[in-house]
Amino acid sequence: DLIDSSEGLPVTICVAGWLLDDADTCWGVWDTAMRDVDGDGGDTYALRWESSELRRMGKVLTEYVTQQAKGYATTIIGTAVVGTAFGLLNLPRAIIGLTDMIDNTWALCQVRSDLAGAHLAGLLVDRIQGHRPVTLVGYGMGARVVLQCLLTLVEMGEKGLGIVETAVCLGTPYPASGKIWDKASRACAHRLVNGYCTSDLILGIVFRAKNWRYSVAGLRAVETELKEGKNPILENVNLTG
Repeated sequence: DLIDSSEGLPVTICVAGWLLDDADTCWGVWDTAMRDVDGDGGDTYALRWESSELRRMGKVLTEYVTQQAKGYATTIIGTAVVGTAFGLLNLPRAIIGLTDMIDNTWALCQVRSDLAGAHLAGLLVDRIQGHRPVTLVGYGMGARVVLQCLLTLVEMGEKGLGIVETAVCLGTPYPASGKIWDKASRACAHRLVNGYCTSDLILGIVFRAKNWRYSVAGLRAVETELKEGKNPILENVNLTG
C-alpha cells in the first residue's frame, strides 16, 4: 500500500508489528509517521501481511495490559512501553498470565513473519521496485520480517546484495546474536539499525518465556562477533525513555 509519493529515487517499505483494533491497518499505523518526512523523497509503502493475526495479537496484549495496569498510567506505542503498573507485578505471575493468553498467537506470528520476510526478499530480488535504493523499517514482529528478509537476501548470494541500503529494526523479537546480525548486515549497503528499549517488559516476558536461552535484540544492544571487533554497518540505538 502506498503511503506517500514524492520526487526522489529511494523506496521505503514499512512493516507493522501489530495492530491494536479493527480500525488499525498495516498502512494506517505508518501514515502520520512517514508522510511528508523530510529527506531524499521517493516512495513510501506499507507491507500488508497477516492483518488478522496482527490484530489478534494487539487485542490480546491490550487486554492483558488493561487487566494488569487498571488504575495506573499505561502507554502503548509500537512494541508496548508500559508505565509504573508493571513495577508492581509479581514477575512469575505476569509471565504465566501473559504467555497463557498469547502463546498461540505469538508462535503463529513468529512463523508467518519469517515466511513474510523470505517472500519480501524474493520480491526485492525480482526488482519489483526497479533498481532503486531500498530502506526497510519495521517494529515488533514487523522488525522480525525485516531481519528475516535480510538474512534471506544474504543466503541468495550475489543477487541478494546491493538492493537494501538501510534497514531499521525496532523492538525486534529475535535473539541478540552478533553472528546473526552480522550476517544480516551484509545485505545492507549503509546501515542496519537495532533500536532497543530496555524497559519493554512485555517483549521481555513473552520472548524469554518462549526462548529462555537467548537474550532479545529489542531489549539490548547487539555486539558484533566480527574478528575486527567492529561492524561499520551495524548500529545500536537505545530508545529507552
